[in-house]
Amino acid sequence: MCHTQEIEFFGKSLNYNDFSEIVDGITFEGNGRTIAILPDIYGLTDFYKGYASYLAKQGATVHLVNPWSGLGDDPNVSREEAYVRRSKLKDNEYCGQIEKFLNANNVDAIVGFCLGGNFSLEMAKRGYEGTNLSVYPLPWGMDNRDKIEPAFDYMPALNKDVRIFMGEADHLAGPDNIEKLRSIVSGNDHLTLNLYEGSNHGFFTDIDGDDEALKANAHDAITRINDILFGDDA
Repeated sequence: MCHTQEIEFFGKSLNYNDFSEIVDGITFEGNGRTIAILPDIYGLTDFYKGYASYLAKQGATVHLVNPWSGLGDDPNVSREEAYVRRSKLKDNEYCGQIEKFLNANNVDAIVGFCLGGNFSLEMAKRGYEGTNLSVYPLPWGMDNRDKIEPAFDYMPALNKDVRIFMGEADHLAGPDNIEKLRSIVSGNDHLTLNLYEGSNHGFFTDIDGDDEALKANAHDAITRINDILFGDDA
């Protein structure tokens, strides 16, 4: 988990500017709405630079935040090295910084992936009012030395809208957690779940794959998120 390589579908990456304001990251300048991307444990990889560029080409100013700044923020680390680095992040403290950054920069949409999807849910818990998308999160929680509450604990009573995109065959979740996610979402009108049959964790990369069904799932999810961010549903 999750995304390290660029995918062809997003096209050529754009130029960007570094920023350090409450949190660190890079910005792709546009003239439309302002979006923050919260990446997975690999950080500012070519996948996320490509996705941020893809959104910026549609007019958004996109802040790709870097949770690993100062912790050895190399996007080319191995899986084992990424987990070692992940253990150094203080989740609760960092989520406080994200919250301040979103407010200070009038960020009106967030898209979080995996660990970043957990942070998207945490932002909803903290009262974030903007468009909130959580892509293959881990709502059963991840161990950390400065833990945030597992999202499953508070999602039944969450009163801010979050749209969740998940693969039904997500190997990190397993069928029990997928069923629990279904049940919680069905009982809370503030939550929307797009669940994709046959798709695994990190299924956006299937857009460049050869399996037509999985490719269609990835295309559908990417298109739905575009419609939410830029269309009538924005």
